[in-house]
Amino acid sequence: MSSLLWQIRSRAELAFDQPLAWAFVTAAVLVLAMVVAATQGAVGLPTLELPSSILDPAHPFHAVIWNVRLPRVACGAFVGMNLAVAGTLLQTAVRNPLADPGILGVSAGAGVGALVVILFFPGHSAWIPWAAFLGGMATVGIIVAFAASRARETGPLRIVLSGVALQAILFAGIALLSFAFADRAPSFAAFMVGSLNGLGWNELRLLLAPSLVGLAAGLLAIRTLNLLLLDDGSASGLGVAVARARFGAACIAALLTAGAVSVAGLVGFVGLVVPNGMRLLVGPDHRILLPVSALAGAALVIAADTVARTSLAPLELPVGALLSLVGGPYFLYLLWRKLS
Repeated sequence: MSSLLWQIRSRAELAFDQPLAWAFVTAAVLVLAMVVAATQGAVGLPTLELPSSILDPAHPFHAVIWNVRLPRVACGAFVGMNLAVAGTLLQTAVRNPLADPGILGVSAGAGVGALVVILFFPGHSAWIPWAAFLGGMATVGIIVAFAASRARETGPLRIVLSGVALQAILFAGIALLSFAFADRAPSFAAFMVGSLNGLGWNELRLLLAPSLVGLAAGLLAIRTLNLLLLDDGSASGLGVAVARARFGAACIAALLTAGAVSVAGLVGFVGLVVPNGMRLLVGPDHRILLPVSALAGAALVIAADTVARTSLAPLELPVGALLSLVGGPYFLYLLWRKLS
């Protein structure tokens, strides 16, 4: 009997050593998080009634589920996917596990772009993700130019620290804009910490185009991303224009970040925690790392948002604050490992 139990345990451990098994587990966790998010709230809904509440307009919970919870869950899923994939791309581009759209200032740059449209062009909400993209791209351009101009003196940690400094400058710009036009930015506090409160189908439509384009571009770049894991000489020998490939990965990350920022504000640390955690489970191969990170990012944001809106109901906490409570200590841990 003990021999049989040992064989079963060994096979189970071997199965979960396989990246594909972790992909299925992550997908199952995402489905569970979506179901819990849709059924839990100020008014609870039995899980078995969820399908009928979605499909039957006469169901008493139909309006709540269809108009409030489903679009919020969908927005949370795309925000998490975008930030997790963006973090994966940036960590590969700069070869540093500390890289993250928020830490490198890409989120803050996207926030400046989005805020300019919100403040000065309030009737053109469709411009928000693209203005955010331009702001994120400007940040990427500054970081890449800094790295390229001082390649012999600039290490990965220095790139991250330059991003932190740039982020501080951009946050100061956001604060000045919001202070000067406080009457036009009533939701400034929620934008700064990141929140999914009040998101509906209109916000999902706003988020959809940059998300789908960015996610598709990331998947198409998988082979190049894997080659970027090699040293520059080996990657160049295999036909990769290394500088161009890194800049392209950063551009895709900026587009994904812009989509997330345009609807949820400055949600941080998803792109730091998720790729590092998934890399430990499935390895560095982007063929599995990228989709698994997308699934895990979606599950994390949805789960965090569910906790944020139910733990102190009827008071609703901003999801970005909860994620920062997780990501902040993890960032300090990674920084300590890099410096030790």
